Formats: sequence, structure tokens, C-alpha cells
Amino acid sequence: MSETMYPTRQRCKRCARKLGGPGVPVYFGLYCTPKCAGLAELHTDAAAAPRECKTERGGRWEFKRRYRSASELPNNLRDDVSVSTYPCSHCGHLHLGHSRINLANETHRVLGDRTALADLLTKARGHATLKQVAEVAKIRPIRLKELEDPTTEKVDFNALFAVLAVYRIKVAAVLKERAGR
Repeated sequence: MSETMYPTRQRCKRCARKLGGPGVPVYFGLYCTPKCAGLAELHTDAAAAPRECKTERGGRWEFKRRYRSASELPNNLRDDVSVSTYPCSHCGHLHLGHSRINLANETHRVLGDRTALADLLTKARGHATLKQVAEVAKIRPIRLKELEDPTTEKVDFNALFAVLAVYRIKVAAVLKERAGR
């Protein structure tokens, strides 16, 4: 059985004090203070904070936006399938992970593994359904679902190239020169 989380939960899981309120932090959706949540002292300087809790904007580090629950996410982000959230082990709040690909700013991306490829395909799909993209690519929707799932062992490369053509993504190889040549 899963835990009842904030905002449904009204009391701290450890000390039973009131949970939340306007502008009051809630840690992991269960606790009222970092001590109750079992967190270490929180950093006050973004440059010293762990990478999962900060982002680089304009050449300097800033803390990521903190959300107490998924219900606090703006509607456009909550409804977007390409947006991921994760609980931060440093501050105990939800942060936004990667979201949609911005083709105006991003011209290339180096993919190091299946997870990165699956992430790219999911974000490139945006609001379209698996069925819609599969229809345009002339593949079965299950093949696209397999491509977007990094744990799937079966990969249909013909389906991959058909989907990449629909998204107007071209595959390139980055060849690194060996030292001493």
C-alpha cells in the first residue's frame, strides 16, 4: 500500500505536526522539517549544492525550482509526457528533469546509451500519441513503445530510422581522434 502524500497528508509522518501551508516546505511529501525527513544541513549556496538540486543559468549556478507535490506543477508541465520529475535527495522536494527538446537552441546531442536514446525519442514525440507517430512512420505502435523503453531488449532498427525520419532527426557518429596520432 502506498503512502498518503502531501497535500492529502495533513500531518508530519514523524512528529505529527501540521504539514504545509502557504510557502512552508514539505519534505518528500511526508515531513515538516529536514530533521524529520532525515536530511543533512541544506546548502544555502547553490554553487556548493549537489548537481541534482541546481542548474546553470547565465553562467552561474542557481537552485532548481522546488515543488512540494506533483499537484503544484504548472498544468502545461504536468500534462506534458516529455517532462520528468524526481525527488531530490538533498532538499527533499520535487524538481523538474529534462523536458521537451527545444530545436531553436539545441542543434545536436551526443547519446551515450539506450536510456539517452529513449529519452530523446520520448521528448521528440511531445504531445503526440504513440499511435499517431507510428501511423505517420508506417510502423506498429508497439515498435515505438519498445524504442522509448530503455529496458526493452528487442530493438527494430528499421522502426528506429522510420521514427527518426518523422521527427526529422539525423543520426551522426562522433569519432574521437586517438592520442599520439
